[in-house]
Amino acid sequence: MTVNEWFFFKYQAARTLGRMMRWLTNWRDVWSSYRVNLPPPPLRFRSGLTLHHGPHDSPVSLLREVFGERHYRRHVECPSEGVLIDLGANIGAVTLDLASRSRRLRVHAYEPNPSAHRVLRRNVEANGLTDRVTVHDEAVGRGSGELRLWTNVNSMTATSHHDSPPTPEAVATLVPLVDLNEVVRRIGGEAVALLKIDTEGGEADTLEGATPATLGALRQVVLEYHDTLCPNASGRCLKVLEEAGFRCVVRPLNANHGLIYARRPRGRQSGVDEKTSGRD
Repeated sequence: MTVNEWFFFKYQAARTLGRMMRWLTNWRDVWSSYRVNLPPPPLRFRSGLTLHHGPHDSPVSLLREVFGERHYRRHVECPSEGVLIDLGANIGAVTLDLASRSRRLRVHAYEPNPSAHRVLRRNVEANGLTDRVTVHDEAVGRGSGELRLWTNVNSMTATSHHDSPPTPEAVATLVPLVDLNEVVRRIGGEAVALLKIDTEGGEADTLEGATPATLGALRQVVLEYHDTLCPNASGRCLKVLEEAGFRCVVRPLNANHGLIYARRPRGRQSGVDEKTSGRD
């Protein structure tokens, strides 16, 4: 390890500790486990939330991305009512974060990875959100049927976009698949206040499989793109969103991975032929 690498490592560790101290009541226990690479206890937030997790989950990474860096709350209005659709809900960090901010917000959370789905359901129940959060065990993509998902890996990176096992321990698991049209149909035609997508390479297929009516029901979209897993996923997603009348902001996290935030121009509805995009 070079001197620069050592300082960078220490800097990142200090930032992680700072986030824990800011957000968690049990930060000492979490930090003690994290610094020696042991599974931490459930994260207990000062807001009252509890985030349970399993052996294949990354709760400290979720603390950083969802709560510390607000990946899914930049460049959009945090919905206070209506419906949030969370595709690739993982163990529920985004669902818990947004649902806890307003009792008028209802959530449909989709997570096909069986182990992550079990923890997601546990988190919804443990935080008293079962009356407002509906959990689905399906993948969402293009079409319907079944999808092969590589599981028994880090749940934040479980994907269907590998022809061979990504790790020696990976297990091919068939999971039910629906498209975005069905997801929106299930909420009875109500407008979607926010659609969040983090499906590890499936984001472009999901949007491209949506009808104009489905896209017209969306008010805001936040998605994580993975150009390494799915070449030009970001470009394909931007094309669909811009043609549907959204204004988009792109926030790269590295050369092949980042976030797209899409909102409709104020006072406008779907079908607008305005294509305005920018970079954060």
